[in-house]
Amino acid sequence: MQKMWNEKFSREDFLYGEEPNEFIKSQAHLFSKQSHILCLGEGEGRNALYLATQGHYVEALDASDVGLAKLHNKAKIAQVTLDIRHTLFENWEPHKSYDAIISSYFHLPKDKQQELFLKSFFALREGGYFVAEFFSTHHLKYKSFGPKDPNLLYDICDTAILLKNLPCEIIKLSQEIIQLNEGVGHTGKASVIRIVFMRLKNL
Repeated sequence: MQKMWNEKFSREDFLYGEEPNEFIKSQAHLFSKQSHILCLGEGEGRNALYLATQGHYVEALDASDVGLAKLHNKAKIAQVTLDIRHTLFENWEPHKSYDAIISSYFHLPKDKQQELFLKSFFALREGGYFVAEFFSTHHLKYKSFGPKDPNLLYDICDTAILLKNLPCEIIKLSQEIIQLNEGVGHTGKASVIRIVFMRLKNL
């Protein structure tokens, strides 16, 4: 997986554009000033860079050192500071609590998706937000971009069951058909799952 993403990001331009994901951007009003935000599966860093320019303390995590190097260079040009962590998701262990965790199109296999939500939940402080957008299991019908392997897509029913068993407030959990315009990598119709939840308390 790491090799694949390094190959995808080994280009002069940005595969998914330089603008943040529109859903992530639309939910940024939830974050208080100077929040500590973790961006998971951040790739070339468009979401992390946007949040850092808004004055947040941002940490970007990804398996691709090529993508993260592009983020580092963009951050220097924009004169913003953020933490960059090059690691595989399965090796990630939260070392602090975050005010928010965000992710857009983090392609994890089914047996890692539950771990994504659980790790994220436990890494949030009480009152912290998780905001994410993923390709749904219905996305295969469009056949234009995104994972072709059903094992890398997210099921809204599985997600709902998992979240309902956690002490969190589900602010948004929906499956939607949207029009993406994110660089050459994401252009066209997509079936996505949009998630926003807030951690309520410790278990």
